[in-house]
Formats: sequence, C-alpha cells, structure tokens
Amino acid sequence: MPAYASRFSSMQQRGERVVIDGPCYSACTMLLGMLSRDQVCVTRKAVLGFHAAFNFDEAGHRVTNTTATRALMGIYPPEIRSWLARRGGLSLQMKLLHGQKLASMYPLCR
Repeated sequence: MPAYASRFSSMQQRGERVVIDGPCYSACTMLLGMLSRDQVCVTRKAVLGFHAAFNFDEAGHRVTNTTATRALMGIYPPEIRSWLARRGGLSLQMKLLHGQKLASMYPLCR
C-alpha cells in the first residue's frame, strides 16, 4: 500500500489524469481517494476490485489486517465507502464494481 500511496500522491500533485480501462484491483483502487474526481475517468471495460488488507499467517493463510483495512476504507471517497458498506464492507472476498454502477460514480472517458 505505501508504494501505491506514494505514486498516487505524486500523480495528484502533478494533476495527472488517470484512465481506468480494465481491471484495477486491490491497492490500485486507492487512487479513487487520492486523486480528485476530475482526474479519474473510466471506460466501459473498467472493473474495480476491493478487498480487505491482509497478511499471511504461519500456515500461509490470509488474515485480515484490521488496522490497514480501516486505513484503506478511510482513503476511499464517501460513495465508494457507502457502496462497500451496502455489501458488508471490506472482506477477504473480492467485491467488483463495474458497468452502470461504476459509470454512475465516475465519468466515462472521452
């Protein structure tokens, strides 16, 4: 997450525009809260994938990192937090946002 945060912070400061044109999963979705809404557009192929932050235990199983997950939720804009909350919040299961629902939240690229 820190590497993505640093990258998106630099992009935000430079005013770069981001086109999401396919899968944007996991830490990639942090850009939604780190860039202004006018810096982001989506295509019809865009798919956002959200899940809880996790670590691996001694047996190699994923275990939710509650602190990092809380921080991640704090980064997302209100409409994304609300969408996630209606689906039970962040968990180890990927939640996908695409199609009309995504297009209602972010502008289509021109």
